[in-house]
Amino acid sequence: MRWSFVVVASLCAVPAAAATQADALPWWVFAAFIGLSLLCVFIIILWWRARRPSPVAAGHEPPFHLLHDDISGLPNKWLAKQDFRTFISSRPQAQLALVLVKIDQFERVNQLLGYSHANLVLSQIARRLNQAAAAHQGILALSSADAYVAHLGGVDFLLLVDQQGKQHQAGYLAHQLEQQIAEPLLLRGCAVDYRILAGISLYPQHGQDFSELVEKAHLALQQRLLSGADSPVYQNEMSATTPDRLAMMAQLQQAIASQQLQLDVQPQVLLPDRQVVAAEVLLRWAHPEQGLLAPKQFIPLAEQMGLMFPLTCWVLQQTIQMLATLQKEGILLQLAVNISSSDLLQIELAEHIQQLLTKHQVKPGQLILELKEEALMTEPQAVLPMLQRLRALGLVLVLDDFGTGYTSLGMLREFPLQQVKIDAQFISGMHKSDAQVAITGAIIDLAKNLRLDVVAEGVEEQPTAEKLARMGCIRAQGFLFSQPFALAGLPAWMRQHQFNQNGG
Repeated sequence: MRWSFVVVASLCAVPAAAATQADALPWWVFAAFIGLSLLCVFIIILWWRARRPSPVAAGHEPPFHLLHDDISGLPNKWLAKQDFRTFISSRPQAQLALVLVKIDQFERVNQLLGYSHANLVLSQIARRLNQAAAAHQGILALSSADAYVAHLGGVDFLLLVDQQGKQHQAGYLAHQLEQQIAEPLLLRGCAVDYRILAGISLYPQHGQDFSELVEKAHLALQQRLLSGADSPVYQNEMSATTPDRLAMMAQLQQAIASQQLQLDVQPQVLLPDRQVVAAEVLLRWAHPEQGLLAPKQFIPLAEQMGLMFPLTCWVLQQTIQMLATLQKEGILLQLAVNISSSDLLQIELAEHIQQLLTKHQVKPGQLILELKEEALMTEPQAVLPMLQRLRALGLVLVLDDFGTGYTSLGMLREFPLQQVKIDAQFISGMHKSDAQVAITGAIIDLAKNLRLDVVAEGVEEQPTAEKLARMGCIRAQGFLFSQPFALAGLPAWMRQHQFNQNGG
């Protein structure tokens, strides 16, 4: 720096010397010298600051806020990366697992509470996560005192697990955390429900770079969200399917606007006289490249992307319009729409349905909402008020795929249901299996004791229909009565069916 001061002093001395010859020099010469001197000083200061060593590079401890997340106070991604490198460099034969933990559907908390309160919830969840991880500190590799979890940003957290000699430790830890951290939080007297899921990648099997391993843990977690897979561990085939899945996500956003979605219906009959009393509305995606896709091929994507409620609203609108058309033609029929668990958490669902019914002058009892058991069991206390509002509107509520989940008898009594729908896996081949007959009979008896009507789906053969009728099942649906067909063709199909029933 010594020479820089000499330069500045020299530049400043020039106008001073020139001042003795003021009569010989014009005024602008002095201004030019002064401006040049200030510019040189500015450039020298910038150069000096750029050359000054940073605290990290010089071996000094950087400030706390550079190494920790502002909301949770936990180590951030940069520090987790350094700990990862330190761990594997000191252990040539290291076996390390990256456990990525995500708070699922946290955007709902943001919508309901606002960002300031949501950040408070996030910090409390982070504290819970860190406390639960402390019980396993002997296998964790983060170096920060009293911090066993890193906060990568947003709702993503990371644990580094030493798996030397115990290859299943990370999986066990992930399962424990998912079970222990799921209890609702209390915020100003309100219970805030949430769920966490984990994805795992392994060093060195899945890669040696920290960022690559984090990405693969993300892929494992996304696979669980999309398919409901139990294992949180990354598999090589996940990378191969990622581009296709990402492309489908982008295409799904345009599906409604470009009219790629279509609705089919499958009639539902009374077993004693084969009278058609209802029909289930089935959503399909006419994909321009992959052809007709069933709901299970794109509904998980819609759930993940936050598109489920807009999709449901579109289906409801089309369904209620069809009910109005049938009503004008003198055809009395109920139509059933499938509702997801995320739909039931939308506070505007009941109001939206009521507005559609009023607009099209459709009686509420003509609309059936079919609910999966998982929709009721995931957050029962959260969805119960919505179910009560929907029932108060006069809608018919049906528990779909009954017998495949874990709904307790007590909860069945608590929910305002009118029907249960026996899953097709119990109906298929029932006339050939005494065990299936016994199970189906038990489900029917249970439903009748709870004063619930029973619908059997997947009925394909006449002997099955006859047995169901003898067992007390009133309604049925399946290929024996009709295959699914386009919703737009329902009025014509009903007229033809009534004509045939009347012996025309």
